[in-house]
Amino acid sequence: MHICKYFRIFVADFEKRMYIHIDCNNFFVSCELVSRPELRGTPVVVANNNDNNGGIILALNQEAKNVGLKRGNPIFQVTKTIEAHKVTVIDVHHHLYHEISSHIMEEVRKTEMVLGFIQYSVDEFFGFMPEDDPVLLREYLSELRELILRATDIPVSCGAGESYTLAKTATFFAKHYPAYQGICIMPAEKRERALAQVPIRDIWGIGWRSIKKVEQAGVKTALDFAKKPEMWVNRLFNITGVRTWKELNGIPAITIVSHEKQKSIMYSRTFAHMTSSKTVLLRELSNYASSVARKLREQKARCKSVTLFLATNRHRMDLAQYHADDTLKLHTPTDDSMVIIEAVTVLLDRLYRENYQYKQAGLIVGQLEHNESVQLDLFAPNQVEDQAKKKRLMQTIDGINKKFGKNQIHFAIQGSEADTSEQPAGFMRAKKVGE
Repeated sequence: MHICKYFRIFVADFEKRMYIHIDCNNFFVSCELVSRPELRGTPVVVANNNDNNGGIILALNQEAKNVGLKRGNPIFQVTKTIEAHKVTVIDVHHHLYHEISSHIMEEVRKTEMVLGFIQYSVDEFFGFMPEDDPVLLREYLSELRELILRATDIPVSCGAGESYTLAKTATFFAKHYPAYQGICIMPAEKRERALAQVPIRDIWGIGWRSIKKVEQAGVKTALDFAKKPEMWVNRLFNITGVRTWKELNGIPAITIVSHEKQKSIMYSRTFAHMTSSKTVLLRELSNYASSVARKLREQKARCKSVTLFLATNRHRMDLAQYHADDTLKLHTPTDDSMVIIEAVTVLLDRLYRENYQYKQAGLIVGQLEHNESVQLDLFAPNQVEDQAKKKRLMQTIDGINKKFGKNQIHFAIQGSEADTSEQPAGFMRAKKVGE
């Protein structure tokens, strides 16, 4: 990295600010191709629950799109297309995508080129640069794209604009028009011309429920919406719509903070030694579940889903290979260690297969909500009282462990530091990987 080359960024006038959006191209597929480069240039899709053709396409590369496949296609409905065009179907591996996303975050942050750099989703990132010269911005973003590709092998598209919404809109052009070569800068003087080419349904912040209303009002493009009076926007869409309207007019109105309450939390680790023991896996995963639950409580958040994944050593081709993940949706959002451990137990029963040497395991809790916004189950009896009791129990456990040391109070299924039964030497504790 040419440090002197970028020094002017940090001494620049902070009034000269352009917002940056980075979007990973065909992210799930791109992640899979990192370890399967021989599939590059061929049609590839990633699907969930793909046993017996029961999955749904979650992601696909351009080659798969070119043969007529689309995201959301049930596999059984497009089997003939898949077979005719020799499309490779890969099972989804959420843990892999989170790890690569974290790697991208780390690499970009190390450069200090993008200020306020945050992760919006597993494949999208925002930030800003105190620079508004389109030539320099293109140069910086080109270096950034090359860095990410070199470090992670993941191609990305970049957009820059006067607001987060305009930056994301610029990325729309970067992804859909090859002439931009993956980078689109949208300065003020080109804003209206660009917005006139973007359908209103493709604008970030315009939800599907709002599309019908805006189109009935004769709004077809982003520019049509931006040209409407603020009073009209406020009457139809309230403050949320007004923020989008301001952003499209080059007025920053949306705040994206580095959320302490993440969209998901993942605990994962690669074991020092492989194990085939279900007992060992359950003990370790229960410890992960306890740690994740504690993190949720610290963030005053609850999760609505738990995903568990297992994998053998992909570098040991002399051994039988197996990798799988599954997700359990929870009836009520939770931060309760016992509930998450119960979910892990159910998922492990579904996924575990004998006679495999497991090298990696982990879990992801997702669909996080703030405690204050959690909707309880309307039909569950005594739920408020039960929730209060569980909350007091978790608070007591957290208080004791904080005062006397980690895991002084824990659930029996977690084992103990002295418990080495069925545990191979060097089988260490998990490392947290946040989204």
